[in-house]
Amino acid sequence: QVVFSAVRHVQRTSSKFVALKLMHRIALFSSDDIRLQRIVPFVTSLLQDSEPIVRASSISVLASVLATVTSFPPSDAQIFPKYVFKKVAHLITDASLIVRVAFAKNIAILAETAMRFLDIGHSVSLYEAVAGRQSLESSGSKEEKTRTKSAIFSEEAASLLNKESAASNDNQRDATNTTTVTIRNTYDSDLAVLHEVVFRWMIHITTDTSDHSSQSKQ
Repeated sequence: QVVFSAVRHVQRTSSKFVALKLMHRIALFSSDDIRLQRIVPFVTSLLQDSEPIVRASSISVLASVLATVTSFPPSDAQIFPKYVFKKVAHLITDASLIVRVAFAKNIAILAETAMRFLDIGHSVSLYEAVAGRQSLESSGSKEEKTRTKSAIFSEEAASLLNKESAASNDNQRDATNTTTVTIRNTYDSDLAVLHEVVFRWMIHITTDTSDHSSQSKQ
């Protein structure tokens, strides 16, 4: 807590550079929750720093810290498309060469980590959907046993209950199937977004002919 409070108010470029290195070291021995909730926001805040060396160091540390995350809550499953990509997008057109080079070096790490987050997030969603379906089927089985043991209902009432139960089971099965399809379709669309972002980055890096681009590409 003391370290986080201290580095949040540093002003000198050298102090910010040291703070980034310190955050990188702390991340190696921190929990995933600390990495995502404390370290990542601090590092991303320095992506807008006025000094190129700080911005270049920030993108390298950010990619490294995110790569060490192994578990995360469902709320962080979309951290890359909704947060990280938006925070780093401006670096691809940064006026400083060292910043653009640092960004290019870390594109592969960011893309790989984003893909891992996507796979884990959707795997958890699929597992929860399957577990929910099994729970519904188990509940339906218990209800069937209860109806079999009960002999006090009239034949007409029992027939009515069986019809309602069958309709309920059909609705539950349809809902589960719809959930599975939705998960699959969402995964495909999320994967397409990831591919599109990385593809645009790569195209821009290899074809940039702006004033601050390298002479060889111009």
